[in-house]
Amino acid sequence: MSFSKLDLATYPFLSSTARIIEELGVSFYLEELLSPTSEVFLRSLERIREAVFYRVTTLRRRDLDVEILSHPVALLIINAMEDKRLLNIYAEAEKNRVHEGLIRESHERVLLLAVDGFGWHIHKEGDGFSLRFDDYLKASTHMLDPYWKLVNRSVRGGYVEVSRKDVCRLLAEAYRARILEKGAKRLLEGLPEDVKPEVEGLRREVDAALPKGKAAGLIERLEYNPSAFPPCISKLLQEAEEGKNLPHMARFTLAAFLLTVGKRPEEVMELFRKMPDFNEEKTAYHLKHVAGEIGSKTRYLPPNCASLRTLNLCPLGDSTCPKVKHPLVYYARMLKLARKRNHE
Repeated sequence: MSFSKLDLATYPFLSSTARIIEELGVSFYLEELLSPTSEVFLRSLERIREAVFYRVTTLRRRDLDVEILSHPVALLIINAMEDKRLLNIYAEAEKNRVHEGLIRESHERVLLLAVDGFGWHIHKEGDGFSLRFDDYLKASTHMLDPYWKLVNRSVRGGYVEVSRKDVCRLLAEAYRARILEKGAKRLLEGLPEDVKPEVEGLRREVDAALPKGKAAGLIERLEYNPSAFPPCISKLLQEAEEGKNLPHMARFTLAAFLLTVGKRPEEVMELFRKMPDFNEEKTAYHLKHVAGEIGSKTRYLPPNCASLRTLNLCPLGDSTCPKVKHPLVYYARMLKLARKRNHE
């Protein structure tokens, strides 16, 4: 079976990927790849950020060699960070991207990808497929919905009848499991000193993007009122409206906040349209993930106050800021005060 470089970048689980990665020199040129100026290293960091902020990675077609190498290098970075939570998030994001590609493939292509990538014993059966029961069991092990239980499936001659949609989902899950398996092994003794500042910055962003605590319980109880915005959000909103080129974390913070307090993705996109590097398709895609409309259906919260300070996104606040630990808590307090004034 012959696959193009685009195929290998799209579906890193293909057996041919290992060969081309070796040809491109991950092992031999690892020191060069893990350097602050390496395109592969920078793309790997970006790939991880996409996973954290949007629960899905993207496919960059402009340099397929960089794209192919960025996946194993991203996995090396995550492994060196020793963060199981991040590994799970990355595996889920890669699964989501691959699944979105698979559902657009023909029956014949899905069959080829399954055989080459995982060695499945599978053949076309009418409008669907028949997958050997042991391959089915292995792929569906971590899928808890009763829908995937073997007892709820039609089995004939040791083969499980599955739809094309089911095979795409099983392939994506098998890929996720493979990432987790590889990521659990010790791949590097440590990262080069000159990339550690970049990786530590990434670690802070990861912590900031996954807030916990009181703010999580506010999501369903907030209304839209710009006059109650905390200083950090007001500043970011003003800069966005002025068309400034906000850094990635600033965009994520602003988008997550606005979507949480009632804005729709298309409304936030109109705000981001003013930025100099605006890309409509990419922005819409990412905003829908932050809003929990696609992908893992997880709605994101903005970072907490401590994280915003670490990321230099916290301006000099007002008298309320020292009393709260999250921008949403600040916002909820200001809304409560506004309602109280209106009833006096």
